[in-house]
Amino acid sequence: MILSRYFVCLTVILFVFSQQATARANYQDSLPVTRGAELSLYAEDNETNCLVCHGKLIYTLTDTVMGMTRKQLMSEQNLVIPGMFYNSVHWSFSCLDCHSEEFKIFPHSIEARFETSWGCIDCHGYDPNYEQYGFEEIDAEYQKSVHYTATDGLITCWKCHDPHYYNPLARQTRGGREYIIRSNEMCLRCHSNAEVMGLITDENVEIVLPKHEWLPDVDRHLEAVRCIDCHTRMNDSVLVAHEVMPADSAVRGCTDCHSQNSILMGTLYKYAARESRDEKGFVNGVMLRNDSYVIGANRSKLISFAGLLIIGMTLAFALVHTIFRIVVKPKDQVHE
Repeated sequence: MILSRYFVCLTVILFVFSQQATARANYQDSLPVTRGAELSLYAEDNETNCLVCHGKLIYTLTDTVMGMTRKQLMSEQNLVIPGMFYNSVHWSFSCLDCHSEEFKIFPHSIEARFETSWGCIDCHGYDPNYEQYGFEEIDAEYQKSVHYTATDGLITCWKCHDPHYYNPLARQTRGGREYIIRSNEMCLRCHSNAEVMGLITDENVEIVLPKHEWLPDVDRHLEAVRCIDCHTRMNDSVLVAHEVMPADSAVRGCTDCHSQNSILMGTLYKYAARESRDEKGFVNGVMLRNDSYVIGANRSKLISFAGLLIIGMTLAFALVHTIFRIVVKPKDQVHE
């Protein structure tokens, strides 16, 4: 009986460690390959056709007829930083894979400037190679969002995810507060800038912070919770929800988040736990390093560590005791 318990304990321990090793291996396999301009097949063409101007904050404009040159300042909206582009998920592409060949001609024609931009679904949709990312479900969610319905599709994927620099946030951050802040920055790029909002609507749209003054300690909320956790409809099959709801449908009740059945357990912490599990394994990522805890409570990590240490020591003592009982037989059995 004691021997069977020993093997059960040993089996559980080996299973846990094997699961962690598998998770770490899978995570390493999913990491992006080495990138950089020196590895791109199109770096020279990109530099010649596009980045000679769009890759520099200050570029030289030349009038070949008059033989005059002048330095110009590239607008922020048309600037592409080469170092960041060649470290993005689209680093290996040519600029002209997505943009019209007419952009080779300068000045650019008005037809080229009004070209239709490709969307994520145009390249990644209905392709078995990208099935795990659920682009089709994300696109279906997005088309029900207020971003799409209120602007007749004017707000595209690229308004939030710049195609020249895009990398999944989980790969760019260490998680936790840094991940939340970076996620909110995507929303605040428009919603905290009245001039940018003017490109989308003629209405006098209020910027974010004044509209959230009803929140107690609004700055801390923006540091601890993603905008989409309150402004999107939850979907169990999509890791990051994309159905942005109208402002009057957003979560406004304290108990919606600060309760045992918190919506954040199904949005923010579901995502964080999955990413942490993929990187660190189930035990480290979910059991030992899960930051969801009780939302709004004052958690002491020292006490949490002490509790885990006590549990670990108890299990270790039980294991040593079991081994000792197997090795050293009781006296009554010796006399028999």
